[in-house]
Amino acid sequence: MTSPVATVMDCARYLPFGEALAIADAAIRSGKVERTTLRRMAATVRGAGRQRVIRVAREADGRSESALESMLRARVIDAGFTGFVPQHQIRGRDFAARVDLADPVLRISLEADSFAFHGTRAALRRDCRRHVGLAMCGWLLLRYSWEDVILDEDWVGRSLLAVAELPHAHLQNSLLAAG
Repeated sequence: MTSPVATVMDCARYLPFGEALAIADAAIRSGKVERTTLRRMAATVRGAGRQRVIRVAREADGRSESALESMLRARVIDAGFTGFVPQHQIRGRDFAARVDLADPVLRISLEADSFAFHGTRAALRRDCRRHVGLAMCGWLLLRYSWEDVILDEDWVGRSLLAVAELPHAHLQNSLLAAG
């Protein structure tokens, strides 16, 4: 039997990045592995897979609340984005939300949505209000389904790159014209 940190490092060495990150995030979130310990131990790894272990240890973050969120973050990182933080709080006048991932500089928020949590009439209304509230605070919200994140490895990165290349003034002018 291996320790939890050794198990996380073995997963980081052999599994694809997203899966390994989800395991590392869950281990940290559960309290079974400390982020600093994982990073320190990863630095001692030698041999094949060393860089993979170091990468997972560097990116692991216990704030991700589910494997789907961790996988979404892995896709974002793979696309070259470094400014997205998990469970970011966004506040406006009469509005507050915590989003799965957010880049405060780009003012883009990302949500990993599954049908199980968003498949009712009440959930639809709550999601619509949330989406509009974020727009009212000047944030762009991109929602990704389980299928988008898990089954189409490149979709998250391609879509995020396309949106990030849009001039923000254009987005703001479009919103003002619609209002």
